[in-house]
Amino acid sequence: MLRVTGAGCWRAGTKQADDCKGRGVMRQPTGRAQRRGGGERKPREERWSELIEVATDVFYEKGYEAASLQDIADRLGMLKGSLYYYIQSKEDLLYDVIHSVHAEGLANIEALAAGEDDALQRLRSVIIGHIDHECRNMAKTAVFLHELQALAPERQAEIIGDEHAYRRVFSDLIQAGQAEGLIRADVSPKLAALGILGSVNWVYRWFRPGGEFTAREIGAQFADLAVRGLAESAALARSAEGQEKLAEGPGDESGAVAAGRKSPAKTRAAAAKPARRRAKTA
Repeated sequence: MLRVTGAGCWRAGTKQADDCKGRGVMRQPTGRAQRRGGGERKPREERWSELIEVATDVFYEKGYEAASLQDIADRLGMLKGSLYYYIQSKEDLLYDVIHSVHAEGLANIEALAAGEDDALQRLRSVIIGHIDHECRNMAKTAVFLHELQALAPERQAEIIGDEHAYRRVFSDLIQAGQAEGLIRADVSPKLAALGILGSVNWVYRWFRPGGEFTAREIGAQFADLAVRGLAESAALARSAEGQEKLAEGPGDESGAVAAGRKSPAKTRAAAAKPARRRAKTA
């Protein structure tokens, strides 16, 4: 029996066949491969997770175009033909890799955005948390940002959605900050969200584990730059109190915090206290 995928068709249990366009074969939906029979067992989830992890590493190391299913099969120690139990094409595998990366990252910032602090503090937390997650998952981040365009437009839309879910988390926080009187009313939430994402999504290109700055130190500085550009002046003084707490997170790659070096946020918070006391005296 022939099946058709987005990249052509294949004969069940064997390999990619020649292009089937014009043969009148019914098109099957793309995505994670359909099973070859209703009575057959589903693939073991642990094997599927391993496949996604290995495919991510191979796409990261070689690039999607240069990588092959044979490369992935070799890394897994399995026959290439066995991969077709799980997927129908290399593009299907890329789709599942990018979908899982997007879902994981989105869940991370949505959880941070749902905190109990005011909108400005939650925006700061989201920026720090996003950069920290990005730097701890550099291969996944690179594959998502580099290879998303390799998918067909409709498949890209299935992942990121028409409303661009990532951007919406940031723009919703900016709108909430405006409603709370914390963020300037003249700021465009859409443009501000695009500007923030454009800068934070580039960090993985130059971040080095064990380098001069930890991921959370970088996140704190980026968050400070963003907040200072958006916030009402009165809100800036109040936000300084929460910076030290947000800058202290789980240990990261360089171990600089454990070594006793002060984070930029701690320094800023300490410097802000005398300034506020002088303002009160005046």
